[in-house]
Amino acid sequence: MNTTQVLFGALAAINLLPSLVAFAPAKISKLYGVEISDPALITLLHHRAVMLGIVGGVLAAAIFMPSIRWVALIAGTVSMMSFIVIAAMNNELGGSLSRIALVDAIGIPIIVALIWLMLKK
Repeated sequence: MNTTQVLFGALAAINLLPSLVAFAPAKISKLYGVEISDPALITLLHHRAVMLGIVGGVLAAAIFMPSIRWVALIAGTVSMMSFIVIAAMNNELGGSLSRIALVDAIGIPIIVALIWLMLKK
């Protein structure tokens, strides 16, 4: 595996791991650090898990499919950056969602490295 593939794998993992709550909804409260009793909110977070799985799946596919790397990278970037921006706008970067924002922030240097590597070719 080359560096680009490893970095796409790291981004895929960042997105795929939280998507596992789509198969274990009881873990939603633990993942997000909040107690959730509203069925509508549980449904929304369940859907979020599925969406993260889709983004993570595309990023994972990009490991072996160079033709989709830019699309995958854009999808991953929008997903991660939008969460950080929305959390910041709602003053949640230091709250219960800070761990998720931190994990997404860890993805930013990976994204920058991938952009650099892909433009270098």
